[in-house]
Amino acid sequence: MTRRPAQKTPPGMRTRDRADGSTRAWWEPNASARALGFQPVELDGNRLTWSAREAERINREVAAARKGDTPRGDPRHAKPGSRTIDDLVETYRRSRQFAAKKPATQRDYLGAFRLISRKWGRHPVSEFTKPVMYAWHETLAETAGQAQAVALIRKMSLLFSHAELLGWRAEGSNPCSRLKMAVPKPRPRWLTWAELDALVAAADRLGLAATGTAILLSALQGQRQTDVIEASPAAFTHVEIPGEAAAGRVWIWQLTRSKRGTEGAMPLHPEVTPRVRAALAAHPGSPTLLVDELGGLPFTPDAIRDRFARVRAAAAKDTPSLRDVQFRDLRRTFSVLARAAGADKADVGDVLGNTAATDARLGQTYMPPTFYTARRAVAMVRRPTPSEEEKKA
Repeated sequence: MTRRPAQKTPPGMRTRDRADGSTRAWWEPNASARALGFQPVELDGNRLTWSAREAERINREVAAARKGDTPRGDPRHAKPGSRTIDDLVETYRRSRQFAAKKPATQRDYLGAFRLISRKWGRHPVSEFTKPVMYAWHETLAETAGQAQAVALIRKMSLLFSHAELLGWRAEGSNPCSRLKMAVPKPRPRWLTWAELDALVAAADRLGLAATGTAILLSALQGQRQTDVIEASPAAFTHVEIPGEAAAGRVWIWQLTRSKRGTEGAMPLHPEVTPRVRAALAAHPGSPTLLVDELGGLPFTPDAIRDRFARVRAAAAKDTPSLRDVQFRDLRRTFSVLARAAGADKADVGDVLGNTAATDARLGQTYMPPTFYTARRAVAMVRRPTPSEEEKKA
């Protein structure tokens, strides 16, 4: 319930009681103030006296703007030293630090920056305080969830650290530091064999075989979405394992993981091999193994999200438990299935890329030690036998 504070407070100041007993406080501009470029400002519900003073200061800025002075945080008329969040975002995007990030990380950052700019873009970098950032965190946690709150505050913290390097804020003045944010619990979702089968069957039924292959590459090979859709045909080769008979020839996948930059190599799971071979034969000359059937081009992140959503919706008609599944749950599924089958945690880590490979550039006669540990983990991922199913029943 939104209410005005009972005590006399400055115009525009609002408070609201949260379900957990805490109080949200903020300053709300009226229509004429919004026309001058003013946006709502989070205050500190735990310090209403300070919040009232802050609201009074903002009201003075509104009054000055009405007289023709610079609108609050307007980058077109910013005075020296009043750089805005939009300015900071643009400067960081042009920095060497951002350029050094992996493409997947850059996309994640840019998505967060868009949300930050939408909220704070016109506000001067120098005006942010810890109470304001704490209040925003609390609001985000209440409205968008703790995971989103932590993610956005961390990106905001990164921007303020960059501002310190530029001299736009005093050293050690990052208002996002030590906010005592609760760490969100890891997502526990993983898929059963029946759920995995339902997804792949739905993909094939919809004519989206490449999406079905992407699902299996993530679930049975333990790799991230980006690495799956960007995998090149040359990354999949048929090699002979040293010291083993002809039966030791296997299809392997070599990759450099997009997130950590670690190199890896692993044999293909028996259920993945025929789909990879079919994909190689279907699109000779393609820069990527997987080609989107609907667009005839390599998958983009948006395209794979859309195709996966279609497959999930179709599969959920007969398997309702799939309604909440996300593509990222597939990688976790590999870990759960491998560990449940008895795979060593270190072996699973070599597949997931949580341990760095010493040398993943495999030739016909050389395999790094991590290949063998990854091989053990992949081999452990198998369907339960009928007798094992009977024991569970």
